This record gives sequence, structure tokens and C-alpha cells, in this order.
Amino acid sequence: MRIGFDAKRIFQNTTGLGNYSRTVVKNLSEFYPENDYYLFTPTLKNKLPFAFNKNTHMVVGRGSVWRSFGVRRDIVKHNVDIYHGLSNEIPFTLKISHIKSVVTIHDLIFDHFPEYYPGVDRKFYDLKSKFAVKNSDLIFAASEATKIDIIKFYHIAPAKIKVIYQSCEDLFYDRVTPEEINQQLKNYNLPSEYILYVGSINERKNLLNICKAYLIIRKENRVPCIVVGNGKEYSEKVKSFIHENKLQDFFIFLENVPTEHLPALYQKAISFIYPSLYEGFGIPVLEAMVSGCPVMTSGVSSLPEVGGNAAFYFNPSNPEDIAEKINSVIISDTIRNEMRQRGFEQIKKFNKQDIAAKIMDGYRSINST
Repeated sequence: MRIGFDAKRIFQNTTGLGNYSRTVVKNLSEFYPENDYYLFTPTLKNKLPFAFNKNTHMVVGRGSVWRSFGVRRDIVKHNVDIYHGLSNEIPFTLKISHIKSVVTIHDLIFDHFPEYYPGVDRKFYDLKSKFAVKNSDLIFAASEATKIDIIKFYHIAPAKIKVIYQSCEDLFYDRVTPEEINQQLKNYNLPSEYILYVGSINERKNLLNICKAYLIIRKENRVPCIVVGNGKEYSEKVKSFIHENKLQDFFIFLENVPTEHLPALYQKAISFIYPSLYEGFGIPVLEAMVSGCPVMTSGVSSLPEVGGNAAFYFNPSNPEDIAEKINSVIISDTIRNEMRQRGFEQIKKFNKQDIAAKIMDGYRSINST
């Protein structure tokens, strides 16, 4: 088969949707080398972040609307059998060429929390996602939670939706040496004990409630929280709360941390904490478990699907509950070891070869009809 991909995120996003897109293409190229894979990108903002295989080809577009409209001509030109929209959208004109299509829907957060999005942006996201699920031949949902949302908000038949989880990048499976970890701690001026947060700093990610939980935890049980992520207005709100409540000794902010530095930070952390109010999948939870880091996270949306019985869950809107879980994990080596071992079992559900096989099965199912 000749399979095309919306590759914008591969080149322009260093986290989240970019990581998903890169792992999908890398894994398919590795495990199914008999196919040809075409990466359609509107611009070449960054160099390809992984080595080309001989079966992977790049097609660079022209103009801001090429991805939604003009790309169809290039897809036809390269005789693509199936086009995969890797992030909630497909070209508006694709169907007139009778080319089969798949779309991955990661989440419909803009429908759950419209107040977090400017009105124009929300309507644009909704338009693209609604068009994609109605006009594609098959939908990959990032989780059962996302599948439920697709059915609820867009009234799509469940049979058209296939839940396929993500895998995470290979580097998180590699063990970092103690010397390398110590070098990272030195580079970032970090303490030897800490809990870790990785993610954007915005209202949905809910970092402020970790800060509120720290006011409840007894001082002698507090360990610093390393916050890896970028933010704007909400980030300033969080930092103001920390300053007003004299918590500066317990929160360290790191911005623009390269992905290759994250395994060391995960592997050294006492625990990983992720208090998000809603996730379509929640890749940092998987990255943490793969790294052998015990996970504390919200018991909402897709997060229990990812964490399984390995994570400690809390109500993300309840700082007292968050504080209780932090306290339990911090003070007990036994609990952390049990969480770590359960995590190693849980990550077997996200094996990259199994996930690639499910994606390929999806392609074959529509290519044969």
C-alpha cells in the first residue's frame, strides 16, 4: 500500500501531537517496510526529527490552506491508497478523489471546556473535527473516553470507531546511568529528591491544585515539585500563588526541556504527578510508567485507562485528596515499589508493535472494501 499522512505535527510540534505522529510513522515504517509512506507537510519548519527509511517520502506543500485543500492534488499525484489525518482533521476536498481516509481523534476538549478556547478557535476546531469524523472511512480514537465523546458530540456509529492507544518514544525505555542522571541534576540545579510534573501549564492541566495541596501537606513531608512545561497567563497565576503562600522552596520551573533529557528526570523522581482535568490519552503518564516512575494522577477521562491499577488516583478538584495521595506515596518505599512493578505490567498494553499492527489492520479493513 501507499499510505499518506498529514505530517504537519511531525515537523512543527516537539511534544504531544508531534510525538504521536512521529511514533506512528516510525513504527509502521519499521514493522511494515513493504509499504510506502508519504509525509505531506505544508512547510519544512524543522528538519525531520528521525532518520528516513527508504520507504518514507516527504512532500512539501505550498501556502497556508494547502493542508486543507491543495494537498489533494499531491495525494492523487503520488497514487496514495489511504490518507491518515494524524490530528483531528482530513482535507476538505479529499473525498472527491475517492481516496480512502482515516482520522485520529485525540480528544474533543474544546467541546468539554469551551471556556478555555477563544470562540473562533473553538468553532474552527469543531468544524474540522466534525467534518473529519463524518467524511473519513474509519476513525481511530485515542481512548475509550474519546470514543464516547465522538459518539456523544457528533453522533457517529460506534462501529466506525476503533480505539487504538499510543505508544511512547523508544528513549523512555532506555535506562539512564547514575552518572548521566547526576549530570542532568547538576545541569538544571535540581535537588536529589523531588516529585515531577510534565505538561503545559494551563487551567485544564490544573497545576494550581498541586500548589494548594502543598499547603495541606506537613512541611517535614514536603519534597520539591519540579514543573517541566511552558505556560502564559495561568502560569503567572500559579507562580503568584506560590509566592503569596511562601512555597518558593517547593516548586522549581523548567521551560523548554529537550525530550532527550526527560528520561533522566522521570527515572530519578520519587513520583510523577498529573492533575489534569481532562485528557484524550495522557502520554506523560505512560512515559512515567515506562521510566519506572510511580504515577499519581486524576481519576477522570482517559487517565484510568492509561494508568490501570498501577497509578494512585485523586479527585483533581480536591486539594485535600491530592495532598493525601502525595503524602502516602512520598512516605512509603513499599507503596512506590508496588506501583512501579504494577506500572511495568500496565505498559505491556502499549507495546509499539501491537499498536502498529492494529493501525495496519485498520488500513487493510478499508482498503479491501
